[in-house]
Amino acid sequence: MSPRSLLYVMVVLCATAVPASAGHIQADLLADVSAIQPGKPFWLGVRLSIDSGWHVYWKNPGDAGLPTLVKFTVPEGFTAGPLQFPTPSRFEQPGEIVAFGYENSVMLLTKITPPANLPADFQGEFQARISWLVCSNICIPGKAAVSLTLGMSPQPSPANRELFDGWISQLPAKWAGTPEVINVETASNSDVNIEVVWNHSAPDTADFFPETPDDYNLVGTQVKSAQNTTVISFTARPLAGTHPGPTTMPAVLGYFNGDGKRRGLGFSVALPARSGNNN
Repeated sequence: MSPRSLLYVMVVLCATAVPASAGHIQADLLADVSAIQPGKPFWLGVRLSIDSGWHVYWKNPGDAGLPTLVKFTVPEGFTAGPLQFPTPSRFEQPGEIVAFGYENSVMLLTKITPPANLPADFQGEFQARISWLVCSNICIPGKAAVSLTLGMSPQPSPANRELFDGWISQLPAKWAGTPEVINVETASNSDVNIEVVWNHSAPDTADFFPETPDDYNLVGTQVKSAQNTTVISFTARPLAGTHPGPTTMPAVLGYFNGDGKRRGLGFSVALPARSGNNN
């Protein structure tokens, strides 16, 4: 995949959202409140509306692509939490390339915490700078900057509730309990064969989305569901010439629930130190 053009658009959104458009993407910045209540956290969301037939990427793009990045700027005294990604989808591309990302639309979220005290006439500007790679049969990098101004109210009303509820429900939930993880090292090299077992009513389909460690390549991934068990199996292979120390690999199990809604479970796999003798 080779980028063809670089598009940049900056738009300032005050009170009502006016989308910024760049290379098959429209971006806007939204809040789940009409105004800010001192000391009470609220959600900000960067919504990307994606042209039909195109997609953008998750924080781990998979075999190809670039992660979608967002940088928030908030008024003095406010804090922004980590960027949160909804459960992605899996794309099979020519050449047996597997990518992770989003079609049609996605909202990337952060929790904002205001200070305990704000003046009655407070007006705060919240900004987000976004960069992405949007792909179809070609790939185009893009950027946008959007902003939103919010005032203060001791009793603000919710805003965009249905939209935020829908995307928040797609954030990976913490795995209830501890998944059964089996690590088995092969005799011939430093590969680690791993199985993760989810004992739950099995969905029709399930996908595995790892945040791949820098010193490993994940190969042979399989996800099998039957009756009340889903098994994720893969091999973590140290890159040639590396000697990885022990590390923890975050991952997401993505699936559709009985109502056809996209859901995810977040979990971590402990990878032991490896000798790196994998040449």
